[in-house]
Amino acid sequence: MLNTLEMRLTDQPLDLLLRGGVVFDGTGAEPYPCDIGIIGEQIVAMDNLAERPATKILDATGLYVAPGFIDIHTHSDISILFTPGMESSLAQGVTSEVVGNCGIAVGLAQDTEAFSSERRGLERFGLLLNWTDLDSFLRRVEEQGIALNIATLAGHGTIRKRVMGLAPRLPDTNELAQMQRDLETALEQGAIGLSSGLEYVPGMYADVEEMTALAKVAQQAGGFYATHLRDEGDTLEESVAEAIAVAEGAGIPLQLSHHKAEKPRNWGKVVHTLAMVDAAQERGVDILLDQYPYTAYQTGLATIALPGWAVGGTPLAMARNLRHAETRAKVRLEMGGLDWGAIEIATCPHHSDYIGRSIAELSLSTGKDPRDFILDLLAEGETWVSAVHFAIAPDDVERVMADPRVMVGSDAVVMSPNGLAVSDRPHPRSYGTFARVLGYYVREKQLLSWQEAIRRMTSLPAHRLGWKNRGVLAVGNIADIVLFDPQTVSDTATFTQPHSLASGVRYVIVGGTLAIDHGTPTGSRTGKVLRRSGRGS
Repeated sequence: MLNTLEMRLTDQPLDLLLRGGVVFDGTGAEPYPCDIGIIGEQIVAMDNLAERPATKILDATGLYVAPGFIDIHTHSDISILFTPGMESSLAQGVTSEVVGNCGIAVGLAQDTEAFSSERRGLERFGLLLNWTDLDSFLRRVEEQGIALNIATLAGHGTIRKRVMGLAPRLPDTNELAQMQRDLETALEQGAIGLSSGLEYVPGMYADVEEMTALAKVAQQAGGFYATHLRDEGDTLEESVAEAIAVAEGAGIPLQLSHHKAEKPRNWGKVVHTLAMVDAAQERGVDILLDQYPYTAYQTGLATIALPGWAVGGTPLAMARNLRHAETRAKVRLEMGGLDWGAIEIATCPHHSDYIGRSIAELSLSTGKDPRDFILDLLAEGETWVSAVHFAIAPDDVERVMADPRVMVGSDAVVMSPNGLAVSDRPHPRSYGTFARVLGYYVREKQLLSWQEAIRRMTSLPAHRLGWKNRGVLAVGNIADIVLFDPQTVSDTATFTQPHSLASGVRYVIVGGTLAIDHGTPTGSRTGKVLRRSGRGS
Protein backbone atom coordinates (compact mmCIF):
# COMPACT_ATOMS: atom_id res chain seq x y z
CA MET A 1 0.00 0.00 0.00
CA LEU A 2 1.29 3.45 -0.87
CA ASN A 3 1.76 5.93 1.96
CA THR A 4 0.59 9.55 1.69
CA LEU A 5 3.90 10.84 0.32
CA GLU A 6 4.11 8.09 -2.30
CA MET A 7 0.53 8.74 -3.42
CA ARG A 8 1.14 12.47 -3.73
CA LEU A 9 4.25 11.98 -5.87
CA THR A 10 3.28 8.86 -7.83
CA ASP A 11 3.09 10.65 -11.18
CA GLN A 12 6.06 12.96 -10.67
CA PRO A 13 9.32 11.94 -12.38
CA LEU A 14 12.08 10.95 -9.97
CA ASP A 15 15.23 13.02 -9.76
CA LEU A 16 17.24 9.92 -8.94
CA LEU A 17 16.42 6.22 -9.12
CA LEU A 18 18.54 3.54 -7.43
CA ARG A 19 17.64 0.36 -9.30
CA GLY A 20 18.44 -3.28 -8.65
CA GLY A 21 20.25 -3.10 -5.33
CA VAL A 22 19.95 -5.12 -2.11
CA VAL A 23 18.59 -2.83 0.60
CA PHE A 24 19.76 -2.88 4.21
CA ASP A 25 17.37 -0.41 5.82
CA GLY A 26 19.55 0.27 8.88
CA THR A 27 17.28 -1.31 11.47
CA GLY A 28 19.12 -4.64 11.55
CA ALA A 29 16.37 -6.35 9.56
CA GLU A 30 17.15 -8.87 6.84
CA PRO A 31 18.09 -7.29 3.49
CA TYR A 32 15.75 -7.37 0.51
CA PRO A 33 15.80 -6.37 -3.18
CA CYS A 34 14.26 -2.95 -3.68
CA ASP A 35 14.49 0.15 -5.87
CA ILE A 36 14.63 3.57 -4.22
CA GLY A 37 13.20 6.76 -5.71
CA ILE A 38 14.39 10.22 -4.70
CA ILE A 39 12.95 13.65 -5.37
CA GLY A 40 14.91 16.60 -4.08
CA GLU A 41 16.53 15.55 -0.79
CA GLN A 42 13.85 13.04 0.14
CA ILE A 43 13.19 9.34 -0.39
CA VAL A 44 9.74 9.21 -1.99
CA ALA A 45 9.38 5.58 -3.05
CA MET A 46 10.77 2.15 -2.15
CA ASP A 47 9.41 -0.62 -4.35
CA ASN A 48 9.83 -2.15 -7.79
CA LEU A 49 10.19 1.12 -9.72
CA ALA A 50 11.18 -0.30 -13.11
CA GLU A 51 8.42 1.66 -14.87
CA ARG A 52 8.97 4.92 -13.00
CA PRO A 53 10.50 7.74 -15.09
CA ALA A 54 13.66 9.28 -13.62
CA THR A 55 16.09 12.00 -14.60
CA LYS A 56 19.07 9.88 -13.49
CA ILE A 57 19.25 6.13 -12.88
CA LEU A 58 21.99 4.40 -10.91
CA ASP A 59 22.45 0.71 -11.62
CA ALA A 60 22.80 -0.85 -8.17
CA THR A 61 23.01 -4.44 -9.39
CA GLY A 62 25.37 -6.38 -7.13
CA LEU A 63 25.58 -3.52 -4.62
CA TYR A 64 24.40 -3.22 -1.05
CA VAL A 65 22.30 -0.09 -0.44
CA ALA A 66 22.29 1.34 3.08
CA PRO A 67 21.62 4.58 4.94
CA GLY A 68 24.61 6.90 4.85
CA PHE A 69 26.94 6.07 7.72
CA ILE A 70 26.91 8.33 10.77
CA ASP A 71 30.28 8.83 12.46
CA ILE A 72 29.37 9.48 16.09
CA HIS A 73 32.86 10.54 17.17
CA THR A 74 35.16 12.80 15.14
CA HIS A 75 37.36 15.87 15.50
CA SER A 76 36.74 17.21 12.02
CA ASP A 77 35.93 20.68 13.33
CA ILE A 78 39.72 21.00 13.47
CA SER A 79 40.08 20.57 9.70
CA ILE A 80 36.71 21.21 8.11
CA LEU A 81 37.47 24.81 7.16
CA PHE A 82 40.42 23.74 5.01
CA THR A 83 39.04 20.33 3.94
CA PRO A 84 35.43 21.04 2.93
CA GLY A 85 35.37 18.09 0.50
CA MET A 86 35.78 15.71 3.46
CA GLU A 87 37.06 13.03 1.10
CA SER A 88 38.53 10.68 3.72
CA SER A 89 35.07 10.19 5.26
CA LEU A 90 33.02 10.45 2.09
CA ALA A 91 34.91 7.61 0.40
CA GLN A 92 33.89 5.30 3.26
CA GLY A 93 30.19 6.04 2.85
CA VAL A 94 29.96 8.48 5.76
CA THR A 95 27.30 11.15 5.24
CA SER A 96 27.14 12.71 8.74
CA GLU A 97 29.72 13.38 11.45
CA VAL A 98 29.55 14.46 15.09
CA VAL A 99 32.37 16.86 15.92
CA GLY A 100 33.40 18.58 19.15
CA ASN A 101 34.30 15.37 20.96
CA CYS A 102 36.72 14.73 23.86
CA GLY A 103 35.94 18.11 25.40
CA ILE A 104 37.45 19.95 22.42
CA ALA A 105 35.07 22.12 20.37
CA VAL A 106 36.88 24.38 17.93
CA GLY A 107 33.71 26.39 17.37
CA LEU A 108 33.83 27.54 21.00
CA ALA A 109 37.52 28.50 20.98
CA GLN A 110 38.57 32.12 21.42
CA ASP A 111 41.54 34.15 20.24
CA THR A 112 43.27 34.20 23.63
CA GLU A 113 46.48 32.75 25.03
CA ALA A 114 44.62 29.80 26.56
CA PHE A 115 43.80 28.71 23.01
CA SER A 116 47.32 29.12 21.63
CA SER A 117 47.44 25.48 20.49
CA GLU A 118 44.19 25.80 18.55
CA ARG A 119 45.28 29.12 17.11
CA ARG A 120 48.64 27.80 15.93
CA GLY A 121 47.02 24.70 14.48
CA LEU A 122 44.72 26.85 12.34
CA GLU A 123 47.39 29.36 11.36
CA ARG A 124 49.46 26.49 10.02
CA PHE A 125 46.82 26.14 7.30
CA GLY A 126 46.30 29.84 6.70
CA LEU A 127 43.24 30.28 8.94
CA LEU A 128 42.56 32.75 11.71
CA LEU A 129 40.63 31.96 14.88
CA ASN A 130 38.31 34.91 14.37
CA TRP A 131 34.80 33.65 15.14
CA THR A 132 33.11 34.89 18.28
CA ASP A 133 30.81 32.05 19.30
CA LEU A 134 29.52 28.68 18.15
CA ASP A 135 26.87 30.24 15.93
CA SER A 136 29.39 32.33 14.00
CA PHE A 137 31.63 29.29 13.53
CA LEU A 138 28.77 27.16 12.24
CA ARG A 139 27.59 29.94 9.93
CA ARG A 140 31.10 30.18 8.52
CA VAL A 141 31.04 26.43 7.83
CA GLU A 142 27.65 26.79 6.12
CA GLU A 143 28.76 29.72 4.00
CA GLN A 144 31.83 27.81 2.85
CA GLY A 145 29.87 24.66 2.05
CA ILE A 146 30.68 21.10 3.11
CA ALA A 147 30.34 17.68 1.52
CA LEU A 148 28.82 15.94 4.56
CA ASN A 149 26.45 16.85 7.37
CA ILE A 150 27.93 17.79 10.72
CA ALA A 151 26.57 18.21 14.22
CA THR A 152 28.65 19.44 17.13
CA LEU A 153 28.94 18.76 20.81
CA ALA A 154 29.93 21.51 23.24
CA GLY A 155 33.36 20.67 24.63
CA HIS A 156 33.78 20.93 28.39
CA GLY A 157 37.52 21.54 28.12
CA THR A 158 36.97 24.39 25.67
CA ILE A 159 34.29 25.98 27.85
CA ARG A 160 36.53 25.64 30.90
CA LYS A 161 39.37 27.40 29.07
CA ARG A 162 37.00 30.23 28.14
CA VAL A 163 36.18 30.78 31.80
CA MET A 164 39.25 29.62 33.76
CA GLY A 165 42.05 29.38 31.25
CA LEU A 166 44.26 26.43 32.11
CA ALA A 167 43.96 26.81 35.89
CA PRO A 168 44.72 23.46 37.59
CA ARG A 169 41.95 23.66 40.17
CA LEU A 170 38.23 23.32 40.68
CA PRO A 171 36.01 26.29 39.71
CA ASP A 172 34.55 28.61 42.29
CA THR A 173 30.81 29.22 42.39
CA ASN A 174 30.92 32.12 39.93
CA GLU A 175 33.16 30.26 37.48
CA LEU A 176 30.95 27.19 37.48
CA ALA A 177 27.90 29.38 36.91
CA GLN A 178 29.64 31.05 33.96
CA MET A 179 30.53 27.65 32.47
CA GLN A 180 26.89 26.65 32.78
CA ARG A 181 25.82 29.84 31.01
CA ASP A 182 28.37 29.29 28.22
CA LEU A 183 27.12 25.74 27.78
CA GLU A 184 23.52 26.89 27.75
CA THR A 185 24.34 29.42 25.04
CA ALA A 186 26.14 26.79 22.95
CA LEU A 187 23.13 24.49 23.24
CA GLU A 188 20.82 27.33 22.21
CA GLN A 189 23.06 27.90 19.18
CA GLY A 190 22.78 24.29 18.09
CA ALA A 191 25.16 22.07 20.10
CA ILE A 192 23.63 18.60 20.53
CA GLY A 193 25.14 17.79 23.91
CA LEU A 194 28.22 17.96 26.12
CA SER A 195 31.56 16.22 25.63
CA SER A 196 34.50 15.86 27.98
CA GLY A 197 38.11 14.79 27.73
CA LEU A 198 39.10 14.11 31.31
CA GLU A 199 42.53 12.79 30.34
CA TYR A 200 43.48 16.16 28.86
CA VAL A 201 44.24 19.65 30.15
CA PRO A 202 42.10 21.31 31.45
CA GLY A 203 39.40 18.63 31.68
CA MET A 204 41.61 16.59 34.00
CA TYR A 205 41.14 19.20 36.73
CA ALA A 206 37.36 18.68 36.90
CA ASP A 207 35.61 16.41 39.36
CA VAL A 208 32.28 14.56 39.37
CA GLU A 209 30.48 17.53 40.94
CA GLU A 210 31.64 19.92 38.19
CA MET A 211 30.78 17.52 35.39
CA THR A 212 27.40 16.67 36.89
CA ALA A 213 26.47 20.35 37.19
CA LEU A 214 27.24 20.86 33.51
CA ALA A 215 25.65 17.60 32.41
CA LYS A 216 22.41 18.73 34.02
CA VAL A 217 22.37 21.75 31.72
CA ALA A 218 22.79 19.49 28.70
CA GLN A 219 20.10 17.15 30.01
CA GLN A 220 17.61 19.99 30.35
CA ALA A 221 18.20 20.82 26.67
CA GLY A 222 17.61 17.22 25.60
CA GLY A 223 21.27 16.49 24.90
CA PHE A 224 23.59 13.66 25.87
CA TYR A 225 27.02 13.39 27.53
CA ALA A 226 29.93 11.88 25.59
CA THR A 227 33.16 11.33 27.44
CA HIS A 228 36.76 10.47 26.75
CA LEU A 229 37.42 8.84 30.10
CA ARG A 230 39.88 10.12 32.66
CA ASP A 231 42.00 7.05 32.00
CA GLU A 232 41.72 4.18 29.53
CA GLY A 233 44.40 2.00 31.10
CA ASP A 234 45.42 1.41 34.71
CA THR A 235 42.31 3.03 36.19
CA LEU A 236 39.88 2.22 33.38
CA GLU A 237 37.24 0.72 35.65
CA GLU A 238 37.36 3.65 38.06
CA SER A 239 37.04 6.03 35.11
CA VAL A 240 33.98 4.22 33.78
CA ALA A 241 32.46 4.38 37.25
CA GLU A 242 33.07 8.14 37.29
CA ALA A 243 31.35 8.60 33.91
CA ILE A 244 28.36 6.56 35.07
CA ALA A 245 28.17 8.62 38.27
CA VAL A 246 27.98 11.84 36.24
CA ALA A 247 25.29 10.45 33.93
CA GLU A 248 23.28 8.98 36.79
CA GLY A 249 23.55 12.17 38.83
CA ALA A 250 22.42 14.33 35.92
CA GLY A 251 19.85 11.90 34.51
CA ILE A 252 21.45 12.23 31.09
CA PRO A 253 22.19 9.64 28.37
CA LEU A 254 25.86 8.62 28.36
CA GLN A 255 28.13 7.89 25.40
CA LEU A 256 31.41 6.13 26.30
CA SER A 257 33.85 7.25 23.63
CA HIS A 258 36.28 4.97 21.74
CA HIS A 259 36.05 2.25 24.36
CA LYS A 260 39.23 0.24 24.87
CA ALA A 261 41.85 -0.90 27.39
CA GLU A 262 45.33 0.49 26.83
CA LYS A 263 48.62 -1.30 27.56
CA PRO A 264 49.09 -5.08 27.90
CA ARG A 265 48.74 -5.09 31.68
CA ASN A 266 45.16 -3.85 31.27
CA TRP A 267 44.03 -6.10 28.45
CA GLY A 268 40.81 -7.90 29.27
CA LYS A 269 39.44 -5.14 31.49
CA VAL A 270 36.76 -4.40 28.90
CA VAL A 271 34.99 -7.54 30.10
CA HIS A 272 34.53 -5.82 33.46
CA THR A 273 33.65 -2.40 32.05
CA LEU A 274 30.96 -3.85 29.80
CA ALA A 275 29.56 -5.63 32.86
CA MET A 276 29.54 -2.26 34.63
CA VAL A 277 27.47 -0.88 31.76
CA ASP A 278 25.09 -3.84 32.17
CA ALA A 279 24.64 -3.06 35.85
CA ALA A 280 24.07 0.65 35.25
CA GLN A 281 21.51 -0.06 32.54
CA GLU A 282 19.62 -2.29 34.96
CA ARG A 283 19.36 0.80 37.20
CA GLY A 284 17.91 2.77 34.30
CA VAL A 285 20.99 4.62 33.03
CA ASP A 286 20.96 5.11 29.24
CA ILE A 287 24.45 4.09 28.05
CA LEU A 288 25.85 3.45 24.59
CA LEU A 289 29.44 3.17 23.42
CA ASP A 290 31.55 3.67 20.32
CA GLN A 291 34.79 2.21 19.00
CA TYR A 292 37.32 2.37 16.17
CA PRO A 293 38.59 -0.97 14.81
CA TYR A 294 42.35 -0.63 15.36
CA THR A 295 44.90 -1.89 17.88
CA ALA A 296 46.65 1.47 18.22
CA TYR A 297 45.53 4.90 19.34
CA GLN A 298 46.99 8.30 18.54
CA THR A 299 47.28 11.28 20.85
CA GLY A 300 49.85 13.69 22.24
CA LEU A 301 53.23 12.18 23.06
CA ALA A 302 53.09 13.93 26.42
CA THR A 303 49.76 12.27 27.25
CA ILE A 304 51.20 8.85 26.43
CA ALA A 305 54.55 9.15 28.17
CA LEU A 306 54.32 11.68 31.01
CA PRO A 307 52.50 11.51 34.35
CA GLY A 308 49.27 13.48 34.29
CA TRP A 309 50.48 16.20 36.65
CA ALA A 310 53.30 17.09 34.24
CA VAL A 311 51.02 17.69 31.25
CA GLY A 312 49.82 21.14 32.20
CA GLY A 313 49.49 24.57 30.66
CA THR A 314 50.32 25.44 27.07
CA PRO A 315 53.04 23.51 25.20
CA LEU A 316 55.42 26.39 25.92
CA ALA A 317 54.60 26.35 29.63
CA MET A 318 55.05 22.58 29.77
CA ALA A 319 58.38 22.94 27.97
CA ARG A 320 59.58 25.50 30.51
CA ASN A 321 58.67 23.14 33.34
CA LEU A 322 60.49 20.24 31.70
CA ARG A 323 63.62 22.36 31.36
CA HIS A 324 63.66 22.85 35.12
CA ALA A 325 66.13 20.27 36.46
CA GLU A 326 64.19 19.35 39.59
CA THR A 327 60.89 18.97 37.75
CA ARG A 328 62.52 16.99 34.97
CA ALA A 329 64.09 14.57 37.43
CA LYS A 330 60.74 13.98 39.13
CA VAL A 331 58.96 13.42 35.80
CA ARG A 332 61.70 11.06 34.64
CA LEU A 333 61.30 8.89 37.74
CA GLU A 334 57.59 8.44 36.99
CA MET A 335 58.08 7.56 33.32
CA GLY A 336 58.25 3.86 32.71
CA GLY A 337 56.34 0.68 32.21
CA LEU A 338 55.97 1.36 28.50
CA ASP A 339 57.21 -0.52 25.48
CA TRP A 340 59.17 2.22 23.74
CA GLY A 341 59.19 0.21 20.53
CA ALA A 342 55.37 0.38 20.44
CA ILE A 343 55.28 4.20 20.36
CA GLU A 344 55.87 5.94 17.01
CA ILE A 345 56.06 9.65 16.28
CA ALA A 346 53.14 10.76 14.08
CA THR A 347 53.26 14.56 14.00
CA CYS A 348 56.40 16.58 14.66
CA PRO A 349 56.67 19.59 12.31
CA HIS A 350 60.10 20.66 13.50
CA HIS A 351 61.62 17.17 13.21
CA SER A 352 59.96 15.66 10.15
CA ASP A 353 62.65 12.97 10.04
CA TYR A 354 61.24 11.56 13.30
CA ILE A 355 57.82 10.79 11.79
CA GLY A 356 57.04 7.08 11.58
CA ARG A 357 59.97 6.08 13.79
CA SER A 358 59.62 4.51 17.21
CA ILE A 359 60.92 6.01 20.44
CA ALA A 360 63.14 2.95 20.82
CA GLU A 361 64.71 3.54 17.40
CA LEU A 362 65.10 7.29 17.88
CA SER A 363 66.62 6.96 21.33
CA LEU A 364 69.11 4.42 19.99
CA SER A 365 70.06 6.61 17.05
CA THR A 366 70.60 9.64 19.29
CA GLY A 367 72.36 7.71 22.05
CA LYS A 368 69.80 8.75 24.66
CA ASP A 369 67.69 6.93 27.18
CA PRO A 370 64.11 6.83 25.79
CA ARG A 371 62.90 8.97 28.66
CA ASP A 372 65.54 11.60 28.01
CA PHE A 373 64.80 11.60 24.30
CA ILE A 374 61.10 12.30 24.99
CA LEU A 375 61.83 14.95 27.62
CA ASP A 376 64.32 16.73 25.34
CA LEU A 377 61.85 16.71 22.46
CA LEU A 378 58.96 18.03 24.55
CA ALA A 379 61.20 20.58 26.26
CA GLU A 380 61.70 22.28 22.91
CA GLY A 381 58.09 23.38 23.24
CA GLU A 382 57.78 24.36 19.61
CA THR A 383 54.52 22.68 18.73
CA TRP A 384 52.20 19.71 19.18
CA VAL A 385 53.97 16.35 19.01
CA SER A 386 51.65 13.38 18.55
CA ALA A 387 52.38 9.67 18.59
CA VAL A 388 50.80 6.34 17.76
CA HIS A 389 50.77 3.78 20.55
CA PHE A 390 50.30 0.13 19.57
CA ALA A 391 48.79 -0.89 22.88
CA ILE A 392 45.32 -2.37 22.32
CA ALA A 393 44.65 -6.11 22.25
CA PRO A 394 43.00 -7.55 19.12
CA ASP A 395 40.82 -9.71 21.37
CA ASP A 396 39.60 -6.60 23.19
CA VAL A 397 38.73 -4.90 19.92
CA GLU A 398 36.57 -7.92 19.07
CA ARG A 399 35.04 -8.15 22.55
CA VAL A 400 33.89 -4.55 22.39
CA MET A 401 32.72 -4.83 18.78
CA ALA A 402 30.60 -7.87 19.60
CA ASP A 403 28.53 -5.83 22.07
CA PRO A 404 25.27 -4.68 20.42
CA ARG A 405 25.42 -1.30 22.20
CA VAL A 406 28.65 -0.31 20.44
CA MET A 407 28.49 1.91 17.38
CA VAL A 408 31.34 2.87 15.05
CA GLY A 409 33.20 6.12 15.67
CA SER A 410 36.45 6.98 13.93
CA ASP A 411 37.92 9.49 16.43
CA ALA A 412 39.34 11.01 13.23
CA VAL A 413 40.08 14.35 11.66
CA VAL A 414 38.63 14.57 8.16
CA MET A 415 41.31 14.75 5.48
CA SER A 416 42.01 14.67 1.77
CA PRO A 417 44.82 12.79 0.01
CA ASN A 418 45.45 16.01 -1.92
CA GLY A 419 44.83 18.38 0.98
CA LEU A 420 46.90 20.82 2.99
CA ALA A 421 47.63 18.27 5.74
CA VAL A 422 49.03 15.60 3.42
CA SER A 423 52.50 15.97 4.96
CA ASP A 424 51.13 14.81 8.32
CA ARG A 425 50.90 11.15 9.24
CA PRO A 426 47.41 10.71 10.68
CA HIS A 427 46.02 7.55 12.17
CA PRO A 428 44.58 5.43 9.31
CA ARG A 429 41.20 5.59 11.06
CA SER A 430 40.68 8.91 9.24
CA TYR A 431 40.46 7.06 5.93
CA GLY A 432 39.55 3.51 6.89
CA THR A 433 37.36 3.04 9.97
CA PHE A 434 34.00 2.16 8.39
CA ALA A 435 35.47 0.29 5.43
CA ARG A 436 37.66 -1.73 7.81
CA VAL A 437 34.69 -2.83 9.89
CA LEU A 438 32.82 -3.94 6.77
CA GLY A 439 35.73 -5.49 4.87
CA TYR A 440 37.70 -7.11 7.67
CA TYR A 441 35.39 -7.71 10.62
CA VAL A 442 32.24 -8.49 8.61
CA ARG A 443 33.33 -10.04 5.30
CA GLU A 444 36.57 -11.72 6.41
CA LYS A 445 36.18 -12.50 10.12
CA GLN A 446 32.37 -12.67 10.16
CA LEU A 447 32.32 -11.18 13.64
CA LEU A 448 29.18 -9.25 12.72
CA SER A 449 26.53 -9.79 10.07
CA TRP A 450 26.16 -7.17 7.36
CA GLN A 451 22.84 -5.98 8.72
CA GLU A 452 24.13 -5.72 12.29
CA ALA A 453 27.26 -3.79 11.28
CA ILE A 454 25.16 -1.41 9.21
CA ARG A 455 22.76 -0.93 12.15
CA ARG A 456 25.72 0.11 14.30
CA MET A 457 26.69 2.69 11.65
CA THR A 458 23.22 4.10 10.99
CA SER A 459 20.10 3.71 13.11
CA LEU A 460 21.99 3.23 16.40
CA PRO A 461 23.85 6.56 16.22
CA ALA A 462 20.72 8.23 14.80
CA HIS A 463 18.86 7.02 17.89
CA ARG A 464 21.51 8.49 20.17
CA LEU A 465 21.35 11.80 18.27
CA GLY A 466 17.57 11.93 18.24
CA TRP A 467 17.46 12.09 14.45
CA LYS A 468 14.06 10.93 13.22
CA ASN A 469 14.63 11.23 9.46
CA ARG A 470 18.15 9.89 9.02
CA GLY A 471 19.79 6.56 9.77
CA VAL A 472 17.01 4.42 8.28
CA LEU A 473 15.98 3.95 4.67
CA ALA A 474 12.26 4.74 4.63
CA VAL A 475 9.88 6.80 2.53
CA GLY A 476 9.88 10.37 3.82
CA ASN A 477 13.42 10.25 5.20
CA ILE A 478 16.34 12.32 3.98
CA ALA A 479 18.18 10.66 1.09
CA ASP A 480 21.59 10.15 2.73
CA ILE A 481 22.54 6.82 1.15
CA VAL A 482 25.61 4.70 0.43
CA LEU A 483 25.92 1.99 -2.24
CA PHE A 484 28.91 -0.33 -1.87
CA ASP A 485 30.27 -3.56 -3.29
CA PRO A 486 30.31 -6.17 -0.50
CA GLN A 487 33.08 -8.11 -2.27
CA THR A 488 35.53 -5.21 -2.47
CA VAL A 489 34.74 -2.71 0.27
CA SER A 490 38.02 -2.36 2.18
CA ASP A 491 40.29 0.06 3.98
CA THR A 492 43.53 0.80 2.15
CA ALA A 493 45.09 3.26 4.60
CA THR A 494 47.94 1.99 6.78
CA PHE A 495 50.02 3.48 9.55
CA THR A 496 52.89 4.00 7.12
CA GLN A 497 50.72 5.15 4.19
CA PRO A 498 47.62 6.67 5.79
CA HIS A 499 46.50 9.06 3.01
CA SER A 500 44.69 6.42 0.98
CA LEU A 501 40.95 6.45 0.28
CA ALA A 502 38.82 3.39 1.06
CA SER A 503 37.77 1.20 -1.84
CA GLY A 504 34.50 -0.47 -2.80
CA VAL A 505 32.12 2.42 -2.16
CA ARG A 506 30.49 3.05 -5.56
CA TYR A 507 28.02 5.84 -4.81
CA VAL A 508 27.33 8.19 -1.91
CA ILE A 509 24.27 10.43 -1.85
CA VAL A 510 24.05 13.37 0.56
CA GLY A 511 20.68 15.07 0.77
CA GLY A 512 19.61 13.60 -2.56
CA THR A 513 22.75 14.74 -4.42
CA LEU A 514 25.53 12.46 -5.67
CA ALA A 515 28.66 13.12 -3.66
CA ILE A 516 30.52 9.99 -4.85
CA ASP A 517 29.85 8.80 -8.40
CA HIS A 518 31.52 5.56 -9.56
CA GLY A 519 33.95 5.84 -6.64
CA THR A 520 34.98 9.44 -7.39
CA PRO A 521 34.04 12.55 -5.36
CA THR A 522 31.84 14.91 -7.38
CA GLY A 523 32.77 18.05 -5.47
CA SER A 524 29.22 18.55 -4.23
CA ARG A 525 28.67 20.65 -1.11
CA THR A 526 25.17 19.62 -0.02
CA GLY A 527 26.08 18.79 3.56
CA LYS A 528 24.24 20.64 6.31
CA VAL A 529 25.00 21.82 9.81
CA LEU A 530 22.51 19.87 11.92
CA ARG A 531 21.78 22.01 14.95
CA ARG A 532 20.10 20.64 18.05
CA SER A 533 16.96 22.68 17.42
CA GLY A 534 16.63 20.96 14.04
CA ARG A 535 17.11 17.46 15.48
CA GLY A 536 18.22 15.98 12.18
CA SER A 537 16.52 18.36 9.79
